[in-house]
Amino acid sequence: MYRIRFFSSFCDSENCKSVYERLCETHKNPNYGFDKLLYFVTDDTYTHAVIINTAMPSLSIPKENVIGLAFEPNPFLVPHFSPHFLEYAKRHISKYHIGDASKLPEPFVSEYAFMWHVTPPVNIPCTHFNLCDSISSELDVYPSAHRSKTRVMSIMVSHKSEAPGHLYRHVLVNAILQNGLDIDIYGNGCQFYKSDPRIKGKFEDNEPYENYEFHICIENFSLLDYTSEKYTNAILWNTTPVYLGAKNPLFPELTIALSGNITEDLTTIRNILEHPEKYRRLFNKEDVRKRLSLVEYMKNRFHMLNK
Repeated sequence: MYRIRFFSSFCDSENCKSVYERLCETHKNPNYGFDKLLYFVTDDTYTHAVIINTAMPSLSIPKENVIGLAFEPNPFLVPHFSPHFLEYAKRHISKYHIGDASKLPEPFVSEYAFMWHVTPPVNIPCTHFNLCDSISSELDVYPSAHRSKTRVMSIMVSHKSEAPGHLYRHVLVNAILQNGLDIDIYGNGCQFYKSDPRIKGKFEDNEPYENYEFHICIENFSLLDYTSEKYTNAILWNTTPVYLGAKNPLFPELTIALSGNITEDLTTIRNILEHPEKYRRLFNKEDVRKRLSLVEYMKNRFHMLNK
């Protein structure tokens, strides 16, 4: 039996347990539960552990049973990697997922870190009404779809300006407004712009994705494998990401890449707006959720499938 406990430097084990149970949809997993093969615990009965950011609990289990996850891009997190933490990671963690491990020692690896994202939706609108009828339900590409998405594209902009991605989003938003592009704009950064029908402002839930075919996703930093909820939220809603971020996108087959050059990127965005049918991607719900699930990863990492 696998008892997994989360140790985070920014919240407690109970919070992590609750979030990952929701994101990994453990209520659907027949092998998950107190008396089942796998269970997330909050006490010292754990057999395996997940270290998030720079937590350093006192561990007595083998390092082969411990993984680490970076919930921040390198420029924000690595400055907090003290010599003490680096030695701790070497002694106690078998594999630590981070956006770019090229300048870090073992056990750091450049891989997706299973950051938190939106709750996997139950009903997802079709990207186009014709496809709702033509795609076989057996493929589970458009689950429970009884309506189509009504808007083509959205973007989110933050009020922050510390990272390159913060700044480039504003460059794009200014270009969108000045060029009259029909793209809806969400986020706290909307406060810096004059009133416009495209300026939607703050949002409560999944407004930037649910009814949009495409979403412009700009990571705060472009690193080898740093992938945040900015990208995965869109993917979970069958919204094709128009993306500037990880050099190795988690779903390359579902991604339209931007370059970071405003002239080139505006050309790409215009082409999508004018001919969305040429750029739509087909999503397989089950494949997406498996690749984003920490439980599915751990089943392979800790050889649970062989038990």
